[in-house]
Amino acid sequence: MDTKGPFQLPSEGASDDVAMEKVIAYQAQTNDLRRMVAALKKDRDDLLAEYTDMRTARPVPKSPPPKKQTKADALRISAGDVHGMMQDAKAVSVFLKDVKTLEPDEIVLGGDILECGGWLARHQPVGFVALCDYSYQEDIAAGNDFLDRLQAVAPKACIHYVEGNHEDRVERSIVDWTRAHARDSEFLRQAFAPEFMLRLPERGISYYRRSEVYGDGLPRGWIQLGKMFFTHELGASKNAARDAVSKAAGNVTFFHTHREDTATLVFPSVGICKAFNPGCLCSMQPVWQNSNPTSWSQGYAIDFLAKSGEFQRVHVPVWRGRSLAAAMIQRFKT
Repeated sequence: MDTKGPFQLPSEGASDDVAMEKVIAYQAQTNDLRRMVAALKKDRDDLLAEYTDMRTARPVPKSPPPKKQTKADALRISAGDVHGMMQDAKAVSVFLKDVKTLEPDEIVLGGDILECGGWLARHQPVGFVALCDYSYQEDIAAGNDFLDRLQAVAPKACIHYVEGNHEDRVERSIVDWTRAHARDSEFLRQAFAPEFMLRLPERGISYYRRSEVYGDGLPRGWIQLGKMFFTHELGASKNAARDAVSKAAGNVTFFHTHREDTATLVFPSVGICKAFNPGCLCSMQPVWQNSNPTSWSQGYAIDFLAKSGEFQRVHVPVWRGRSLAAAMIQRFKT
């Protein structure tokens, strides 16, 4: 008997039963080995198929190289709701400091640069005198001071002034006085309205009245600069920005609500559209709000403009007399 094969049986002393048990055991081991070999063959075939798929797969399309990035062609600052005698002196000072550093090419004042309170604020109940401790003359003086300081720190900027609902109080009062007589109304408007009391024509500042149309298809009091619309008042709801962009179906900056707000909508026929409100620069808790927290926010906006009209908007919050963009501004300047 060959004693070197894999199935060695003793030549002596092995009964038929013992030999049969060993044969069965060897057959079981052989079957296990066959299954193991089959499993390894399957793994090999699967790996080979995966490798073949990878070799024959279509290559990922390569993105075109990015266009050369250029610096912004112009810089625009938007701010509003200063409210004359009701302005926050610290917020205004830090805003003017940032303006001086940024050296903007264009400034948009979004209205309510004056408060026009007291006898001009007809919505106030009779006997409510808390906002009557200053005169219209003093309010005008505060507005002139703000514009003097603004033009001093940004002497080369083109300034646009969009009339707000507070400045509009003067014209409404005049219309009431004259019983809507057009010539008398215009005569008194040129004598008392903010546009002339703030010497805007002499300053070279463009003034846009809420009652006038400044472009085909635009609502009254709206202007368009590049790919951005500007208007003072465009709703005051909790979701004012979303309401604004749905009305404009374009990029729009509005003011009036005194709180920073942003919303984005995509219109299939237009593209991505955004609405912005940069906040205010006035007192955060006026007396007429009594003990009701206003949830207002102070700040302004910066637009980095390209020749194509495309822009990047940055909102700058102002908190307790500090500009939260100080580090960013210094970085850009260096």
